[in-house]
Amino acid sequence: MSSPVIAPCLGVTDTDVTVAFYEKLGFTALPGNDDPDDDLRVLLFEGRFALMVHRAEHLRKWLPVHKDTPVGAFGMFYLGVEDFDAYVERIRPLVDVIKETAVGGREILYFTDPDGYVIGVNQRQEGE
Repeated sequence: MSSPVIAPCLGVTDTDVTVAFYEKLGFTALPGNDDPDDDLRVLLFEGRFALMVHRAEHLRKWLPVHKDTPVGAFGMFYLGVEDFDAYVERIRPLVDVIKETAVGGREILYFTDPDGYVIGVNQRQEGE
């Protein structure tokens, strides 16, 4: 697996809950490292790196600058899928849809994960 240029690592309330949520959406979770006391997890989508999740309390210890930062983010992440319609049909009952729109003819469905992170799903384009 090649490393992405930027690798998001999200602070989450409960790593097990977050991993279970993303696995229902078709992600695969891998351990982030060999330390049994560290709950860092790497999430793949369609065999490709997508993001990492780390329990907020552990992430705050790792980077104390985050000590007062709430879980969740201002902004959004995008997930490009091979078949937008089929994927959205599959996940719709599993997520809290917050917006559906189209930009430049490209459909986007936004939902939140258990910690309030916003994910926008769209059709993967050639070369992505």
